[in-house]
Amino acid sequence: MKNIALIGPRGVGKSKISKRISKITDLPVLSTDSLAVYETGGISIADFVDKHKGDWRAFRDLEFSILQKLSTAQGIILDCGGGILFDVDENGEEILSDRKVSILREIAMIIFLDNDIDHLVEKVSSDKTRPTLNSKKNYKDILKFRIPHYKDVAHYRLYLGEMKKEEAAKRIIELTDIH
Repeated sequence: MKNIALIGPRGVGKSKISKRISKITDLPVLSTDSLAVYETGGISIADFVDKHKGDWRAFRDLEFSILQKLSTAQGIILDCGGGILFDVDENGEEILSDRKVSILREIAMIIFLDNDIDHLVEKVSSDKTRPTLNSKKNYKDILKFRIPHYKDVAHYRLYLGEMKKEEAAKRIIELTDIH
């Protein structure tokens, strides 16, 4: 059985929707962000990035390591962190990660959960628990870069708009034909 990987920006609802899919299908959910915290011995992502002087490169390498470990998993729902498709170049800029995309496409049916940029910016701006992605760019600019990549990598795109999480879960189950 192939896996499902939910990708998309922060605040789109990947975690809540993956849990609803799990409830319907009895498939386990693994969160790349939770696995990253586990791998670091319980250090939060924000603290891990701070420990590396705000450089996301070490965290992106950790995500790659996690995906490698998951490469033999079967029948899981993967709740991917918003930056799962990206690495950081030598100038500190985000770039598409061929190495992570390759693993994801090999192990999972990838679903891009999409919503309006302004809605996502508003939702995330009030959440102070999320680490700063880039001290030089605002979230809207980051989304403008990331969204075309989410679209290109995904097997399916599901625009959520005002869709309820339960409805989104059922649509994903239909799209992927998992049970």
